[in-house]
Amino acid sequence: MRVTFLAVGNISIDLIHTEAGFAERVAGSSFYAALAASRLGVRSGVLAKCGPEVVPERDLKPLLDAKVDLSGLIRSGSTSSYELFYRGEDRTLRLRRVGDSITREDVERLGLTCEAALVSPIYREIPKETLLEIRRRCKLLAVDPQGYVRRRIRGGWIRFTRWNPSRGLEGAADIIVTSKPELPYLASGRGDEGKLKSLLDSGAKIAFMTREGGAEAALLAFDGRVFRIPVVPPERVVDPGGAGDVSAAAFVSEFMRTGDPVWSALFASSVASFIYEAFGAEGAPTRRMAIDRLRVFLMRSHPDLYREYRTRLEEG
Repeated sequence: MRVTFLAVGNISIDLIHTEAGFAERVAGSSFYAALAASRLGVRSGVLAKCGPEVVPERDLKPLLDAKVDLSGLIRSGSTSSYELFYRGEDRTLRLRRVGDSITREDVERLGLTCEAALVSPIYREIPKETLLEIRRRCKLLAVDPQGYVRRRIRGGWIRFTRWNPSRGLEGAADIIVTSKPELPYLASGRGDEGKLKSLLDSGAKIAFMTREGGAEAALLAFDGRVFRIPVVPPERVVDPGGAGDVSAAAFVSEFMRTGDPVWSALFASSVASFIYEAFGAEGAPTRRMAIDRLRVFLMRSHPDLYREYRTRLEEG
């Protein structure tokens, strides 16, 4: 399996309650991330497990239509399942079913090679030895530890628990992506900025806190500094689900292209704004759409950033 961008994390069947209504859909971190990256013009694939409940021709049609490589989709056990309750951007999770782990042997059998991988477990399905094997097979490794900080309690409800990135990643990650609600369970420090900066002590070169979870701004840490990244507003809010996964994928794919962390974070903020406007990742934009929205936003609200990135905004 040879792709430019690989999204790693199990497929799930999600029951979603929002102020806009109820939806049941096939989802998961790898679903959102791979679809977003592919629509942004990056050759993408997934490494994930699911059960017989998922029929690719029916349930993964958006991925097939976007030409996402599904050769890393492994049929094993039952499909993971969550129930999600949203109030605004705050959410409560209930884990209904746990999928099988993605093993090191799975990676080896695929003969995997990729430019970049985004490892985003949804519930502890990616053990350390698997992560380290992926690290050996890609040039750039990003990790969103969302599934490592989740702990199932009575009734299937999810609570967050502390997880140590230094021990859990062993310095393997180039980029750590997280959200405001999960950041305190990954790092200590003064405020969000201090916590995010301390994630660099794990060996990562970049730490990125996405807009997900109601943050007033995204945060980006690298080279010992922390930058506030303005949030590009959506035109309407239908469903915030998947915004964090899409932000991570957009950041990684754009960083591969440009090597500019601040630009990549601005770009990710624009891409994520489209996700709020539809259920799931159905609203994932093209790169041109994301840059056009970002250009208008920066011209109106952040002229200093517009001037800094004017050439890139105009040329795409």
